[in-house]
Amino acid sequence: MNEAKAGCVLRLFGAPDAAVGAAVGQFPPQWNAAAQWKSRGAETLVALSAQSAAGLKKAVGALRETFSADLYGAGETTLAEAVVAALEGHDRLLICSDAAAGTLLEARLETVPGAEKVFDFGALSYAHPKAGAQIEKRARARLPKGTTDPVRLALARAQAARRVVGADLAAGCAEREQDCVLILSSKKGCWLRTVQRTDKPALWLLDMIRRAACGLPQAEGTGFLPARKAEKTAQPEAAPAPKKPRRARRVLVVLLVLAALAALAAAGAWVYTGGNFYALPQRLHSLWADGVPHAGASFL
Repeated sequence: MNEAKAGCVLRLFGAPDAAVGAAVGQFPPQWNAAAQWKSRGAETLVALSAQSAAGLKKAVGALRETFSADLYGAGETTLAEAVVAALEGHDRLLICSDAAAGTLLEARLETVPGAEKVFDFGALSYAHPKAGAQIEKRARARLPKGTTDPVRLALARAQAARRVVGADLAAGCAEREQDCVLILSSKKGCWLRTVQRTDKPALWLLDMIRRAACGLPQAEGTGFLPARKAEKTAQPEAAPAPKKPRRARRVLVVLLVLAALAALAAAGAWVYTGGNFYALPQRLHSLWADGVPHAGASFL
């Protein structure tokens, strides 16, 4: 009796289509495994099938190993559900630092069970009367007066929001005419990614959050600013510090002059005593005695 075929569906985000094809092409013939995949934007669904459960298990394991950071779920799992599971599993609190990020995330997460445990839906951050005002005040204080660059503003807000609320991750979004810059602030620094408005930025932001919560590398094309550089990017350019007097150089010059004088004095003493420094006190005494007037002497 032939064993029934086995199959499953894996869900990837941020994996290049060519890379998926290359990985499937590496399946050994003895696994009797096949795969079909379809990409929708950055999301890829991979349907696996095999002649046996053992072959399917090996095929799944191979894809999990190759796309460990890109694989977010299987079956009917959505990216939003994977994000909530990652935040809850790693005890992370997520907030939004501005309304633009809130618009992207809240509609996706509001129907996911348990999301309220790991996401504030703006209640503690940008939408809170006091916290929101404090976030804006701190962000503006870090920028030159009159700053209008949406990316610098969003970056400063994300960092300020994370500190004001005490969250682990703060999501922000800088909207521009054709695209938007997604920002995710953490204690270690900030991730940034530019996404076209037609490329589903909400899904990209969710994936950035999932990877950050799990400690996984971000998808190719996502930049990272370490905490110190992110601070400098959000801060106004500092005025050049006034030049301090070069005191150390002056002291060094004085010491060199004194050393030269001491060397000259030593050379003179050597010549005067004929190389016998022990005779120097006697010579000086006799020189002094010759110059003092004797009793009965008269001045000319």
